Amino acid sequence: MTVNAVAPGFVDTDMVRSVPDEAMKSILSKIPLGRLGKASEIAGAVAYLASEDGDYITGQIIDINGGLYI
Repeated sequence: MTVNAVAPGFVDTDMVRSVPDEAMKSILSKIPLGRLGKASEIAGAVAYLASEDGDYITGQIIDINGGLYI
């Protein structure tokens, strides 16, 4: 058994799209990749961890945030 966590940053969702424009500009200016994440990018990481290819990964927190917290 493996135990991991996925910690997404700002992802293009209805909730994040409701952030006021000025606040969104500020958020985007702090993300090194300059954009919001995609739900498919989060799902891809989860799928990898759940696959046989991810069987030897355990005890990790995977940050998916475009470099916001680097």
